[in-house]
Amino acid sequence: MEYYCAMVMTGCERSFKAFAKEQFHEDFPSAEFFFFERKMRTNQGKWFDAPLFPGYIFFSVDSLSKEFFTRLRKISGFCRVLPDNAAPLKITGSALDELKLFIKNGENWGISKVKFLPGKQIRVSSGPLCGMEGMIYKVNKKRKRITVYSSLVSGSMKFDLFYEDVDLVDEGPEKS
Repeated sequence: MEYYCAMVMTGCERSFKAFAKEQFHEDFPSAEFFFFERKMRTNQGKWFDAPLFPGYIFFSVDSLSKEFFTRLRKISGFCRVLPDNAAPLKITGSALDELKLFIKNGENWGISKVKFLPGKQIRVSSGPLCGMEGMIYKVNKKRKRITVYSSLVSGSMKFDLFYEDVDLVDEGPEKS
């Protein structure tokens, strides 16, 4: 399978995914589309689902044929396959490992437990992203949100996570 990321109109991700699945179901039965959401909380403490990557849909297909690409481009809300339509780039390496972790944990995520590592690196210790490591962009302790760089697409895409508990990673025995 080959994995790609498509930019779509922000706010149209769900409808784009549903229509794409319907359009490709018969001729490309192995094609899958992914749109990830995570739990967030408002300032008033109410929970809601928010897109992890607003304006982006990930998809897998046996091979990105000209027919598949042409039909994908005709779906309402489509912008481009990253980095551009002239040269779509397969997701590979550590970015593919990250995407597969996301896929394994489903498209709707709850809250993850995060451990902060020295050098502003995090490790998720429980929840839907368990095992993921990443570089912290910023931390909002008041709102319990952490912004992390993702390796899924070039350009250091960032996303926010809501964290429930923060633990320091044990660095070994303390020096006396």
